[in-house]
Amino acid sequence: GSASTGSSGGVFLSTGVASAGTGGAVTLSVGASLTASGGSINLHSGPAPAGTGGNIYLKPGDGSTDGAVYFVNPSTGSNYGVISDSTVDFSGLSTVSISTTGTIDMSSSTTVTIQGTGGVDFADSYAYGFETGTATVGTVTSGEISINKMTGVLTSEFSNIGAGVTNSFEVVNTRVSASSIVMMTVRDNGGCKPVVTKVEPAANRFFVDVENMAATACTSAFTLNFMVVN
Repeated sequence: GSASTGSSGGVFLSTGVASAGTGGAVTLSVGASLTASGGSINLHSGPAPAGTGGNIYLKPGDGSTDGAVYFVNPSTGSNYGVISDSTVDFSGLSTVSISTTGTIDMSSSTTVTIQGTGGVDFADSYAYGFETGTATVGTVTSGEISINKMTGVLTSEFSNIGAGVTNSFEVVNTRVSASSIVMMTVRDNGGCKPVVTKVEPAANRFFVDVENMAATACTSAFTLNFMVVN
């Protein structure tokens, strides 16, 4: 019903408690059609022009094992998807499409895993937002640098490395393991010819050798790009 003040009436559908056996069920079913579309079930929450519109809640039963919301194939009667307090699983479908004209935001307080048996396809899309940073060798300890990033730019400790001299340093990085692939390229040559001759990964660090292949000493610090792949 309607109410000029306060809440309007409510509708409750409920079955009794079973002290032994399975609790009673409530089934909402609409008519089939032999010549046109089948009937629909529409759930509408209440509008509120001066406040917040009503919500729709789907609440499975709690128990020693809590219930879930299942999606059932109308042809086979088998479940193809389930949503519970710990799982969103639609592995019963061969294809799932999620699209929007705006932004899709996926976040986790721990780890987000994207896995495809046949690969992960970015569909020729621009990928950005990688973890990156900058640091200079020897800022705290000579011959050492600390940068816990997947990619970044490193600046050499010395600006006058002689011809044929190898500059060795250690990069402390918690993103790296002994099985990591660490790629490194020269960004700015520092007025000489620095060549990366070794990048050796280890647990939480990697070791770098850079040799000045020029016939003269460097005139300034050189910089290096790096990228860690795990």
